[in-house]
Amino acid sequence: MPAAHAPLALTLAQARLARIATQQLAAPADSPTAALRTSGFVRTLAGVDVYLALRARVPGLRREDVDAQAAAGAVRVVPSARGCIYLVPRADAPLCLRIAEHLSAARSAREHRIVGLGATEVEAAAQAVLAALRRHGPLTTDALRRVLPANAVRSLGDAGRKVGISSTLPPALRRLEFAGAIERRTESGRLDSERYVWTPSTTDPHGGTPLPDDLSGLATRLARVFLRAAGVASARDFAAWCGIALRDAKAAFDALDLVTVQVGGVTEPCMALAEAAATLQACADASDAIALLPFEDNLLALQGGPEFFVDVRHHGLRVPTWGRDATVPLGAAKHMSFRTVVAEGRVAGFWEYDPDASDVQVVLFEPVGAGTHKRLAALASDTGRFLREEVGHGRSFSLDTDQDLRQRVQALCRLGGTLVRGSGPTPRTARAPRRTRPVRTARRAKAATPPRRRAARPAGRRRR
Repeated sequence: MPAAHAPLALTLAQARLARIATQQLAAPADSPTAALRTSGFVRTLAGVDVYLALRARVPGLRREDVDAQAAAGAVRVVPSARGCIYLVPRADAPLCLRIAEHLSAARSAREHRIVGLGATEVEAAAQAVLAALRRHGPLTTDALRRVLPANAVRSLGDAGRKVGISSTLPPALRRLEFAGAIERRTESGRLDSERYVWTPSTTDPHGGTPLPDDLSGLATRLARVFLRAAGVASARDFAAWCGIALRDAKAAFDALDLVTVQVGGVTEPCMALAEAAATLQACADASDAIALLPFEDNLLALQGGPEFFVDVRHHGLRVPTWGRDATVPLGAAKHMSFRTVVAEGRVAGFWEYDPDASDVQVVLFEPVGAGTHKRLAALASDTGRFLREEVGHGRSFSLDTDQDLRQRVQALCRLGGTLVRGSGPTPRTARAPRRTRPVRTARRAKAATPPRRRAARPAGRRRR
């Protein structure tokens, strides 16, 4: 039973700074692997955001440095929380795979019953796939299908198409990946891609560390990873991020050595790792941190959205959100299509990459000091150069287009506010801000699932 600790009280400003510091936006990491260990796993959406998230923690990081670590196996692309695909440290890959397997088990069993697919047939197909990979080397799913023996996999017909499984090959790949027998790598070697090749695993699939067999034990392990990255969070935050029931999230928290954190203005009970509690009040330097964050960055995603980091007077600002045509109040937004700007201890604005100007456009709705403004201008110039010269685009996910980017830039300019100019082309003219009365929302409302591909279907290009 974890020891009892005296509650810790933080003002809202202190809690913001503590989370910014925990996310390594104030004290940069020295490598992508170090950033992932401390600030948490990074979503890979087949776009630039995985690079942007790491670059916010490792300033000056080059795209090729990240890709090289992935090629060397120091970091892995695996299904994890909610079945979403993440970039994780190699040591955490077995835990991620086991969690994803548990979360997808009920759905997979139901789909297999519908199509008449038994465990014996899946295992036979998996062994044929593993033999082919050992014989031919890394292969895409389509290439695998061509080299497999004629009867190794079979079509699942109309029944399979209805549930999204075309043949017995995807379940076989899933079985092998969850078991740690094979790994996925991007076909191009770049992380802004969702086209994978499969290769046999060359290391111990469990990293030499035994893992619990039950979801409760796995959730407790993952809760530690989550709190290490979030700094201060609630069980509801963890449940929404991980994709488990709130009762399971609370049980996972109860099994850890935690301290209760009372955050001014927040009614939801928050917790922190006891070992980290002493540092949470000593984060004043984080007020100097600036960052241009990607869509769904961990700073916001681990807290259920931007509401916590935006002063209440801006909660009525209308912003676009993924999956909806209409805008929503900023205080109620969970998955904005705007990328956020962090400055002076809070979210101070938004930014986007303009494909026509080949540069970054930044609009601030929160006033910042002259020194901060100058630093943001330099960061905008550097980020624009990075996307233009090293990555070649600013798209967030595989179905994103330059036209979508243009529309988001136009929406950003309609938002109004203070323009931040880098060394690139002159930004578009900003209009007056569109605001409504601030809304009072439950700080920890259940988050909807953002656009994502389903990790349980390794075959071909994933749907969102």
